[in-house]
Amino acid sequence: MKDKAVSSVLGYTMILAIVVAVLSLVFSHTYYLVGEAKEKVKYESLAQGFEKIQNMINYVAYSGTYNRYVRILLSGGSMSVGKGGYIELKVYNTSGLKPIYTFNGYTGSIEYAYKNYKISFENGGVWLKSSGETIVSAPRIFIYKKVIHNQTVFFMSLIILNGSGAVGGNSFVGVNVKFNSSKVRVFGPGYAKLNITSDYAKAWYDFFNRIKRGNQNNAEIQTLLEGNKVYVTIHFSEMILTKYNLNVKVE
Repeated sequence: MKDKAVSSVLGYTMILAIVVAVLSLVFSHTYYLVGEAKEKVKYESLAQGFEKIQNMINYVAYSGTYNRYVRILLSGGSMSVGKGGYIELKVYNTSGLKPIYTFNGYTGSIEYAYKNYKISFENGGVWLKSSGETIVSAPRIFIYKKVIHNQTVFFMSLIILNGSGAVGGNSFVGVNVKFNSSKVRVFGPGYAKLNITSDYAKAWYDFFNRIKRGNQNNAEIQTLLEGNKVYVTIHFSEMILTKYNLNVKVE
């Protein structure tokens, strides 16, 4: 009888241990899923916040409005003004002997970083980097096909941000943007060589390939990705280039 009692106790103890172990695993997995869901909601919210920043910057740039301000809620991490990507742009006419226009420089950026995530406004677009690089919202770069004479019109905006500031923690951050200057140039026919060095190079590459797939004549666009550099060549009948200089402050 005593042996049976001991066996029963041991049996209940083992069953209890198994139940506790299973519950622990379920709790750990549930906790992980909840944490993962919270992180996803956080970055979806920040992505929407950066789209607000993008809309504000575009409004200031394209309308020439002097000043705009927006507040974004941070839930950890930090937001700062950085150098952004480095762009080398050369525009050639049909002879292609030497460039008729050249731009080299950093575009500036507004970037949020937390753990292994980064979201950035860079040259008109919103970009996300985690395990990979993806585009959240496209920059103002596109190709328009004129039906008459089958002409290719290439539109490109260079949005240069100059400024400073960094804020971190679990509070609101203010982003202030002021219009400085803008200039429009028109070229054509010819081609443009665009080299972009960026932490979001793969997303930039995918963006230009999307334009390439949407274009009826793929020969007009050539793309190449090497590490953190994207090389793009675009042939056009006419190119409209607008360069905006904006002052920005994060506080």
